Amino acid sequence: MRRTTSAVKNAAKMMVISAAALALGSCSLVPASVNDALGNTIRITADFENIAGIYEGNTVTVLGLDVGKIEKIVPKGTLVEVHLSIDKDVKIPKDAMAAIISPSVVTDRHIELTPVYTSGATLSDGAHLPKAKTKTPVELDTMIKTIDQFSAALKPQPGQEGVGVLSGRVLYPMVNGQGEKMRDTLNALSGALKVGVDNKDAVSNIIVKLNELTTMLAENDQSVRDFSNRMTQLTGLLAEQSPGLQATLDQINGFLANTSGAFGQYQNELNGALTGLTNVTAQLRANAYGITEVVDVAPLLFQNLDGMVNREKGYVRLHLLAGTFLSGEIVSLFCERIQMKSDGCRTGKVQDFGPDLGLTAALLGLTK
Repeated sequence: MRRTTSAVKNAAKMMVISAAALALGSCSLVPASVNDALGNTIRITADFENIAGIYEGNTVTVLGLDVGKIEKIVPKGTLVEVHLSIDKDVKIPKDAMAAIISPSVVTDRHIELTPVYTSGATLSDGAHLPKAKTKTPVELDTMIKTIDQFSAALKPQPGQEGVGVLSGRVLYPMVNGQGEKMRDTLNALSGALKVGVDNKDAVSNIIVKLNELTTMLAENDQSVRDFSNRMTQLTGLLAEQSPGLQATLDQINGFLANTSGAFGQYQNELNGALTGLTNVTAQLRANAYGITEVVDVAPLLFQNLDGMVNREKGYVRLHLLAGTFLSGEIVSLFCERIQMKSDGCRTGKVQDFGPDLGLTAALLGLTK
């Protein structure tokens, strides 16, 4: 009997030890305090403006995968501090943000940590995410209420039928000086839309930016109305000046009609003139080398003509280069006709005839 009791006790001990080992090996079976004591999780806190749909025990995800859970929710004035426990093996970037995600309208929400860790520093145990690092989606009733307010703000005021906030009197003052804000808002919306294509969780950021835009429109309601009034005045001024503008356009039209008629009437003369101009340009192009040479030599010619005139004594200096003029075939032909034999006849150069340039021999040859 004692041996049976001892065996039962030993089996019970083994079962207790196995259960403890199984509990220690699975984080889901171990309480949070035990996990913290074993160093299997890290704890961080985050401040949210609104935590509707968030409860203790809801999951914490990264790219939609569970990495932890919500341990505690602590209200603190206008903010709510949420305590999160995250698996130690999951690395979260130091500049991470926490966003409340609603998979559908009727299901519980969870908290998504983004972006995904790639490199660099990570969140340490006890880290805190302020409100600037958290995002809360706009509630459906808040969105509907904002749309109602926006619609009411666009209605024309009593006594200003047809002059709403989107008319020209109002829009200009609203956007005047607000270009930088509108550009930043549109850039943010563009970035949110691009992220929304790649990541469905970014829809919450789009809703936040839309809320900011509608708030800005509501705050600048008076400016929009002033812009509408000024645009109405401008269109009225243009309407008053329309007769003068019409008269100017009529004159321009008449001038163009007269010009077209004149060209048609003198078409033959214009054709002949253009044809003659074409011939002149063709001749100039065909004699381009000669024209270029004349342009190059003409200044030197006129300079030489100016130099040969003696204005004080009234005469012109000329120098005849007979040796250059009377040479070659002319000299040979002359010698042949008078049958003169001289060195100049053989060389064809006048300077070879002697000091008298062969005049004496030529006269003697003529008397024979």
